[in-house]
Amino acid sequence: MTIFDSIFQTTSSSVDPFLLFMALGVSLILGLALSYVYKYRTLYTREFIITLTLLPSLMTLVIFLVNGSLGTSIAVAGTFSLIRFRSATSGSRELLAIFISMIIGLAAGTGYLLLALITTILILAIWFLLEKGQSKLPLQTRRHLTLSLAQDQNLEKQLQAALEKYCSAIELISVKSGKKSSNLKLAYEVELLSPNDDFNLSQHLLEVLEVSDFKLTTEAKKRKNL
Repeated sequence: MTIFDSIFQTTSSSVDPFLLFMALGVSLILGLALSYVYKYRTLYTREFIITLTLLPSLMTLVIFLVNGSLGTSIAVAGTFSLIRFRSATSGSRELLAIFISMIIGLAAGTGYLLLALITTILILAIWFLLEKGQSKLPLQTRRHLTLSLAQDQNLEKQLQAALEKYCSAIELISVKSGKKSSNLKLAYEVELLSPNDDFNLSQHLLEVLEVSDFKLTTEAKKRKNL
């Protein structure tokens, strides 16, 4: 059997149950491998890992039951629509995991077990290596800073000096002021000189400028989400 041969290509109308259970077993093993790679350096829930493990087997059974009929296209379109609903509230990593599980189920359900094994192992190996390589990259230094200052405070120069002391790049995003509020709300995107300067900048804002209301987050790096 070559990589492009299906185990379900038989001359008889019936299919050996052993072949079906073999396809289900392969999809289950690949689902376990997928969930293991997904859990690496990822915040996850137990429910999603269970779903990710069992989804390829369920897809295999669905595709097997409708294989060779007009319902195949409808089933494929329906199952792939799950990606759209899941991606509406999820990140690109979850979308990638669900898409891979769908591909495993499609390949195993149509009998291309060797193709499913080789391609899945290759993709998961690349994914694992990319995730592992992230630890060798420099830490994210871009930050989103929001703070509130009283309008009667003349702290513009002091604030600018503080940001220049700890940041290599400073960009003022917005300035807000309400009619009933005496405070100015400023939003900055800044690039820290060092990933460890979060604490130093926070201490400077609290002690030197006496800013009581501010927020320093890493939201600036999440502008787009697939």
